[in-house]
Amino acid sequence: MRNLSPTGARILDANVDGMVAGHAAALARLEADRLVVPQRDGSGTHGMTKEGWAALNAWRQAHPERASAPDLATTALKLPAKQHEAIVTAASRPDQRVPGRDDNDVLAAGEAWFRGPTLRAVQAAGYATTFGRHSSLYLTPEGRMYARQRGGVDVRRRRLVICACGHKKQPHPGYNEYGNVNAGYPAGELYTGQFHRSLRLAADALTDKTLTRILSARHGLVDLTRPLLPYDVTIGDEQAVTPERLAEHAVSLGVHDADVIFLGGRDYAELLRQAIPHLYAPLTGGMGEQRGLCKQARDDSTLREAWWTTAAEMHDAQPAA
Repeated sequence: MRNLSPTGARILDANVDGMVAGHAAALARLEADRLVVPQRDGSGTHGMTKEGWAALNAWRQAHPERASAPDLATTALKLPAKQHEAIVTAASRPDQRVPGRDDNDVLAAGEAWFRGPTLRAVQAAGYATTFGRHSSLYLTPEGRMYARQRGGVDVRRRRLVICACGHKKQPHPGYNEYGNVNAGYPAGELYTGQFHRSLRLAADALTDKTLTRILSARHGLVDLTRPLLPYDVTIGDEQAVTPERLAEHAVSLGVHDADVIFLGGRDYAELLRQAIPHLYAPLTGGMGEQRGLCKQARDDSTLREAWWTTAAEMHDAQPAA
């Protein structure tokens, strides 16, 4: 049996259900050795043969000290043009999403998006993944490394900011002529209290709106565009969001691969930390002091970067999953 090269081992070890992707020349060599066969969907991906699985298993047994083959190469091989473009495009987006046909906001904005074969190829290569139940793809650490090495994009982990909700809200929207409740308000417009507005202004300075979420005592983690009706629920109420539900929301946000700052009071922070152990909550003191810290964060980029540095350190201090 032909010995695998380091590049060939990296490609085979990164398989997803036997599907692999990589540089055309490397795949051609694996194909010539009958370790992979090309797929017919035009995606550029290849399926592993029985000989391919046997070669990979033999390589793994011979290299037990290697936990992951992608670490074998210091510089990632350049992908085919469309896959390369997809990763660089995602690295240039604040949310690091690899946009596809189902990402309606991207289509509405007329931004670049990629077809299914390209999305499957970058996922098979280990450069993008899904979070929770969502179908959208987001860059992995390997995808960000590829974008830095091959695309010249200085991309790091996503920076998520979560704000506490507020007691003061917009009035009830009323009912239409058929007796049905009128549409609610976008979550980003529902809360009208001065304290919540202070949190939101600080969040706007800290990160992009696509990476801002509101911790609603009733609904959990919601994005700014989600329609909500006014409600009167606080933490501890029977209708309040549960820690288990928050954990599901955290998984769907991919918080394991993000630095996270929470802006709000201690009770909300303690509830959220059950789902996000590496959460950094920089606000201290009473409501007045917290509003003052938010104003400092808005005005002082040095303070903002100090907060993000601490958030990154807390992420890195967590044990690997």
